This record gives sequence, C-alpha cells and structure tokens, in this order.
Amino acid sequence: MKKRQSEVHAYVHIFKELSEKKGWQKDKIYTQGECLDISEIKKFLGLTKPENVVEINERIYYVIESKNERNKIEQALKEAREDYADKINESNKIKALFITGIAGNSKEGFISKSEFFDGKKWQVITENNIELTGLLSKQQVEMILEQKNSAIKDVEITEEEFMKVAENINDALHENSINKDYRARFISAILLAMSDGHDIDVTQNTMVLINAINTRAELLLKRHNKQDFAQFIKIDEPSNEDNHVKVKEAIVKTYQELLGLNIRSAMRSGKDILGKFYEAFLKYGNGAKEIGIVLTPRHITKFSAEALDINHNDLVLDVACGTGGFLVSAFDEVRRKTKNENDFEKFRLNGLYGVEEQDPIISLAIVNMIFRGDGKNNMIEGNCFKKWLHAKTTKGVLSADYYSEDFAGREPPITKVMMNPPFAKPNSDDKEYKFIEQALKQMQDEGILFCVLPTSNMVKQGGYLDWRKNSLLKENTLLSVITFPSDLFYPVGVESCRIIIKKGRPHPSNQNVLWIKVKKDGYTKSKGRRLPSDRVENQFELVTELVKDFIKNPQIEIENIKEFQKACPIDFNDNNLELLPEVYLEEKKPTDKELQIRIDNTIRETISLMIKYNLFSDFKKEVLQKQNSFFSKSKPFSKTTLKEIPITDLFESPIKTGEYHVSGILDEGKIPLVSCVSENGGFEGFFDVEDKIKNVMTIACDGAPLTTFYHYYDIVAKDNVLVCKPNTNYRFTTLLFISTQLNSLKWRFSYGRKCYENKVHKLKIYLPFDKEGNIDEDYIETLFKTTDSWEILQKVF
Repeated sequence: MKKRQSEVHAYVHIFKELSEKKGWQKDKIYTQGECLDISEIKKFLGLTKPENVVEINERIYYVIESKNERNKIEQALKEAREDYADKINESNKIKALFITGIAGNSKEGFISKSEFFDGKKWQVITENNIELTGLLSKQQVEMILEQKNSAIKDVEITEEEFMKVAENINDALHENSINKDYRARFISAILLAMSDGHDIDVTQNTMVLINAINTRAELLLKRHNKQDFAQFIKIDEPSNEDNHVKVKEAIVKTYQELLGLNIRSAMRSGKDILGKFYEAFLKYGNGAKEIGIVLTPRHITKFSAEALDINHNDLVLDVACGTGGFLVSAFDEVRRKTKNENDFEKFRLNGLYGVEEQDPIISLAIVNMIFRGDGKNNMIEGNCFKKWLHAKTTKGVLSADYYSEDFAGREPPITKVMMNPPFAKPNSDDKEYKFIEQALKQMQDEGILFCVLPTSNMVKQGGYLDWRKNSLLKENTLLSVITFPSDLFYPVGVESCRIIIKKGRPHPSNQNVLWIKVKKDGYTKSKGRRLPSDRVENQFELVTELVKDFIKNPQIEIENIKEFQKACPIDFNDNNLELLPEVYLEEKKPTDKELQIRIDNTIRETISLMIKYNLFSDFKKEVLQKQNSFFSKSKPFSKTTLKEIPITDLFESPIKTGEYHVSGILDEGKIPLVSCVSENGGFEGFFDVEDKIKNVMTIACDGAPLTTFYHYYDIVAKDNVLVCKPNTNYRFTTLLFISTQLNSLKWRFSYGRKCYENKVHKLKIYLPFDKEGNIDEDYIETLFKTTDSWEILQKVF
C-alpha cells in the first residue's frame, strides 16, 4: 500500500524557503494556528487556518496553503484563495493580497503557483512572462505592490539565495553519491530539460525519469544545432540497482531547488542569472579548483565588456571560456547598446567564439547561451592550442571557422579577446601566458585583449620574464594593468590582475601604461562566502570609463591618485621588468595623525614583545643607558618636511639575507631566530648559536612580505629575511619609526610579489627632515611621546 504523505512535510520546507532564501523575517511567518493570534484574521477565519501566513506589513498579508501530492496543486491554490484570502479580504482593516498554493512532499518535491489580488480580481504572478514556480520573495512582493501589477520583470535574486540554493544542491548531490566531476553535466541536463517550460514528472521510476530528461535535453540541443553536445549534457544510467534510489533523489532535490529559485523566469532577465548560479554552484563545493578552473566573478566579466566597449562589429573570443561568463557579458553589452535589430542578430549569430577543454564545463556554457536565446554561437569543446580561427565573409557578413591546424594564408578574424585561462598548478608547463599567446594568434592587428592573470605572470623571473620581455612587449603594446582585490576568487587563494594588450605593435618605450590598484569591489567576506555589500565601495565603477577612454587614446591626461591610479611609461632599466601597479603607483604622504596611529601600534607591539620574551634588561642596556633623556618631556613640534628617500640611504650596503636556512638542525638555546613570521618579532624559535647580531632591522622576503621588525637585542636570521644594519647611530625612536614606515609599504607586496634582495633598492619611505637637511629625530621622538602607548612604556619601566 502506498504510504500517505502528510501535509506536515510542507511546514519545514515552507518556513526554510521563506526565511533562508526569500528574505522574510522569521517572526513574520505564522505557521498553522499562529495566525489566529492576529485578532482581525481570527475574526474572519474563525478556527480554520492555512498552512502559513506571512505578514508583509500591518495591513497586508500573504497566504500559503499546501497539499500532500503534486497533482493537487490547483486544489491548494483554490483553497488559499477561497477558503482563506477571500474571507480575510472581507475585512476593512487588513487584506490578503498574495496567495501561493504549494503541493508535494519530501519524497517527490514541491511545486508552487502564486496569485495577486489587484482589488478586483486574482491575477497569476509571472516574472519575465514566465509563471513563478517558487514561493514569493520579499523583493517580488514589494515590486508587485509598487507597480500594482502581477507581471513583474528582472527581480534581482540575492547573492544569499544563490549561495543557499547552490549549497543545497551540492549537499543533495554529495549525499546521493553524485561524483563532483560529474555534477556540472548532471545539472546541465536538468536545466536544459526545464527550458521548454513543462513540468518534469519526478513521480516516474528512475530510468523513465532519466530518459525523459535526456530526451528533452537532446531535442533542444538539436533545435539549436548543438546535437554534438548531447554526449556531455545528460544524466548517465545508474551503474547498479542500489544507485537508482540515490540518483532519483538527487534529481528530485536539484529540480526542487531550481524551481524554488524560479530559474526559468530568471533566465529571461537581462542579467547573467545562470552564470551567477554557476559561480556559486562550482565555487563552493565542486571540483573546479582541482581542474584549475577559477570562475571569473560576473561583475568582473561585466566590467571587461564595458571597458573594451564591445560592439556589434566585433568578433569576440575566449580561448578558455569555462561557463561562458565573458561571452555572456559581451552578448549583454551588445544587446544593451545596439539599436538596430539586424546588427544585433548578426552579432548573435557570428560574433561570439569560445573554446573549453573540460566537457562538463562547456555544457554549462551551452545551456547558459541557449537560455539567453543564443544557441547558435560558435562555442566548442576542445583544446584551444589545436584550434585556429580563419576569417570568412558570407553575403557581406564577417564570421570565422575553426580549423585543427594553422596554415599559410589564414586570416585571423578576432577583434576582441576576453579571457581568464586556467590557473597553472605548481610545476606545470601550462603557464597562463601561453593561452595569451594562442589568443593573440587568432586576432587581427590592433585587436584588444583583456586577460585575468595571477600576478606571478607579471613579476616572476625565468620563463615569465622572458615572455614579458621578448614576446609581450616586443610584439605588442601593453595598455593597462589593474590589480584585483586579494580575495576576489575566494575561497580559492590566488592574487590576480587584469592586463589589456593591443596586438601587433611593439611597445613604445615612452608610451604611458595605465596602472590601477583596485582594493575594493563592493564585496565582503561573510561566513565563508564573498557577498555584495552596500557598505563597501566598488572601485571598478570609478575606473570603467577611464579605462575605456585610455584604450582608445593612451595620450589622454590621467589624474595621479596615489596608491590607486597612475599613467606612466614602463621602466625598461628595471632588470626584473615587473609590470604591476604596485611597482609604479606613488605612496601617499602620511599626516601627523596617521603617523601617530602607526607609531602607537608599533610601541604596543614592542611592549608586548618585551613582556612575552623578557627583553627588559636588553632595553635598559641598549636604549635607556645610551640615552638618559629617553623618558624626558617631549619638545614642541618643530617645522619639518616629509621627504621620500630610498631605504638604501639608511643602511649599510649591500643589504643581504640572513644565513640560516633550516632551523631543525639547530640546538635549542636562548637566541631568537628571526624568519618571515609576521608577529612576535618574527621569532621562529630560540637556539644555541654564536654568530649573533643586534641593532638591526629585518624585512620579510617570504610569507607576509615586508613585515619589518627592529631588534635592539641579540638575534640570528634565516635566509628568507633581509638584514639591514643602520649606517648611522640613530636614536631608538628613529629606528622604530623607520620600521613603522616600512610596514606601511606592505600594500606594494603580496604572496604573488615578494620583496627579494633584487627589489629592496626600490623601496622608499617618508621621513621628516629639518631645515639643515638632516633626519629630524627630535620631531620623530616628539611624535612617539604624544601617543597613548608611550605612557604605557614609561609605566613598564
């Protein structure tokens, strides 16, 4: 006998959907009899009650009624309307303007239908002309109330909802043993099967259900001349009988989550909804990282399309297109600004080209483009290093064909490239710049290439330096480099930048390059995710038009904003030939207040170190005894001038690294060994060594680069730190000030760009100078003595 499914199963589902995804406050969601605590509702409903009532405001309510089987959806909707909402609407004080009927159970999943009462009649709620399949979000309700119409468009799905749906699907696939490398194909097939607008009957047995999904997907691919991808976009038959139940449960739960997201209607919007979903789906819990795929966030692909000013005459290529984010952004950019429908149609059919080697990932890209009305673009599966594009003209329309080899007379057709190649694994020969080289070979001269790269490509030596020197700059023009926020690809830890290249013209030695360092992009990390925040500035919005104008004319005047943007030529005398904004941007001149804050932190760290490692006797001997007036009253501030000077002017030359490589071979003792540790003085441990040194500064090359400490006590140093010995008998406060100023330069370095010996000569810091041109040590000491922490230091002694 078939087990009866209780409507109680819907309670938890509805509450979680509303509170975790749809933006409703938990205390405004009433389950069963709870709504009768509202006197006006009880007055008209008596003892009857729907499954849920949501309080939109003190006058307007949203009624939800559920049934235990999917085929009872119309009954659920009717009861929500006639048994509850219509009765509440007899009130002169409150109204039930929204209803949802939801039908199903935990085994078969749930389906929903919703209506809005406009004051005269109930209207079906649609978004982008597609009937909603999920519960109503707070944003959808607010839009309907604002426009007083049930037909809404392009309601923004929150990042939180994307993340929650992606997590739920990943959990369902994991629990039901769907291999993570297979999940992209699995979800592609379900998405494609949903695209015809008909419900998927998940009550069928497993094999019938799989065949139905695969058949729908294949028919749609044939309709778009993409039948070759049917081998990638399908759900495979379970390997044994035991897996039938698991595969079916995975399908049901995935389908349920996509219905709840209203994915069909979202696909019709002008935004890359599916791309954002893929980003969340693959980013948090799948195998993208293991196969070197780092998906480009959609606000970056949008920025690139706008900055490159993609238009309907362009032929756009991505040689490692992933889920198609760059191509979708190009598609959207052209659609946004093309007035002539014929021009847009030509671009839709002939303007987009993409290659992707990972067949599960290219399947996501194909589904994305089909949903957006562009199933006939030239997106293919394959190795981009074995694909060559050749221009062709048909009836006056320029397009391109793929060939498996290069040949004499081939005409490269591409005018714009946007790409984010797979990030190379350690010791791999598949360096990212090789993808740039291959893309350039498909481009017309004067074509513009936009590429996201790990910063290492622009600073490392060896093959990277050879590429920058003998290929990139010898054969092309570097227009701009933008450093991205360090956590852009979180949770993948990679520091990245964006370069813009003009093909086919050797870089003129005197031509300006636009250098920009973006620290904020409107996103913040929260609970293991990276989410948009109104409290965080989006600096990409500040520079989009600037980059676009500079690409067209590198001679335009650019405002020099220190630590943010600058236009200047490449320093070809730099043997390292580092091509990053951090090398070229200028340091901000600090104010007295900023200096005091920096100094206060340094003093507190110094006191903490003294207490933790009992360094009092060293301080008395090396500092207090040599400067009896150390704690005397501070002098008034003198007139001083802050000037930027190379740190090589302050230390004995040459500046070298420490001598120790491995601490494990040393015996324990009392002398601290300083390494690239970023706290506690850089101490890695204490050892029995004889060749100790003191009154030196150490600068970390590795780890958190440029972490600087002044050591007035005996130490030894590892070979991953620079050891700087002052060339003059500076005061203790001056040496602490120098270390403080060096630490303020950390923004110039990262794990991708480290401060090795061959870069230290470029470091400059701001120091105060008196009218005689000497370092103003009185001014520095006065700064120290005006901080709160100076009083703490006095009390300690």
